[in-house]
Formats: sequence, structure tokens, C-alpha cells
Amino acid sequence: MFRVLAILAATAPQLLSLFFMLESCGGFFYAMAEPDPLEIAVGRSAGYASTLLPLVLAFLALWAPRQFPKVGAIFAAVTLALNALTLAVPYATPCGQTGGAWLPLVCHAISVVALLRTRPGQPVPRPRAAMWSAALLLVLSRALVRNHSSDGIVGCWPDLRGTWALAQMHLDTAEALYVWVCVVAIGAVLAVHRIAPFVGLALLVPGLFPLIAWLTSSSETHGCPSTFDLLPWPHLIAGALALLSRARLPSRSVSS
Repeated sequence: MFRVLAILAATAPQLLSLFFMLESCGGFFYAMAEPDPLEIAVGRSAGYASTLLPLVLAFLALWAPRQFPKVGAIFAAVTLALNALTLAVPYATPCGQTGGAWLPLVCHAISVVALLRTRPGQPVPRPRAAMWSAALLLVLSRALVRNHSSDGIVGCWPDLRGTWALAQMHLDTAEALYVWVCVVAIGAVLAVHRIAPFVGLALLVPGLFPLIAWLTSSSETHGCPSTFDLLPWPHLIAGALALLSRARLPSRSVSS
């Protein structure tokens, strides 16, 4: 129970940030004051820590389960402290100060407490740990390419309109916020539980959406070299690894 609570609380800031990113405050046609270096340093440090925490917990659960509560709590406490600094040194955006600054603090505080109450886990079979690690790295690599590419676009998207285009935009925003990375991290932390492979089903949403949207929309062309290029293969492969992670592997359960 506490293991589940710890990873859900650790990923909550990233998952919930999707709702804040979908807010709009209009266009700006005038120069905005740039944040000072301290604001940038504090804001980015807190953001990086919040993004890394689910990854740290996932790899600890897979490869060092007995150290998961102790080391995880340390990382969660550091993340909590860095996010607490944003209250004293807020990072202002063109829409004003970032909303919901208290939310990461609450989530990371819950994660710290839950980790301290979590019992050390049992070893994860190496093939299963390797499959979840590969799935996590695949989704992470695609998200990194998305965020650090020159045009902010990765892969090939169909030319969509209306509701389909809006859904495509939301899925792209979710990838930019590492939402799918967090989803796989949740599955990795719960790798020894029977429910973990079903996390792979969530990856079918971004994995199959471009193809389904193109087939069911009025768009006749997609502009990609081939139809197969519409599929984000890292998500599909990661989903398949998650779904197959318990195939022919010994079943073990961990009480948290």
C-alpha cells in the first residue's frame, strides 16, 4: 500500500501539471521581463528533481529493492526541499507566477512519508527488471528527443483538424511533461505485482492514436514516408514489454 502511495505521490506533480499547461492567458505582443538567474536556477532545479524522482524510484525498485525505502526517501526529501525553495524564489511566467506551487510540496511530502513506511522489497527477476528498464528508457528517450529537438516535434504526425487535432496537441503536451515516463515508472515500481503489466495498456493511447486518428478522420494524406511512420514505435515497444513482463516468469508478491 505505501509503495503504491509513494510512487503515485512522486508522479502526481508531473501528471497534474498537464492541467496547468493546458491553461491559456492570451497572446503577448510586448517585451516581458526576464527572470533573474536565481529564479531560473531554483525553478529548473525543482523541475529536474521532480522529473527525476519517479525514475530514481523505478530503478531502485527494479535493481535495488531493499534500498528502495531508504534511498528513495532521501531523494524524495531532496526533491521536497528544492520545491520548497520555489515558494521563496518564485519563477514568474508571462501569465504571472506559476500556479499550484504548493502542489508539488504536498505530493513530495506524502511520498517521503510513504517511503519511510514502506518495507524493503523482494528481488525482481532479472529478465523482468530488464524489460521494465528497457520500457522506461524507450519512453524516456522519446520524451527527451521531443523536448530537446530544434522544432519540438518528434516522429511523424498526420494532418488533423478539429477534435482530433486538439487530442493530438494534448498527447504531445503530455509527452513534453514526461507523463508517459511517469506511467511506466509506476509500472516499474509495481513490477512484482500482477497488475503491473496492465500499465502497458496505457501506452497504447499515444502509441496507436496517430494511426487511428488518420484512419478515422477526413484527412486523406499524412505526409509521412509510409503509414508505419505514423506509429511512435518506442511507445508501442515499451507497452509490449510491459504487457509481456510476467510471461514465463516466477510470480512473486511484495507486501508494502
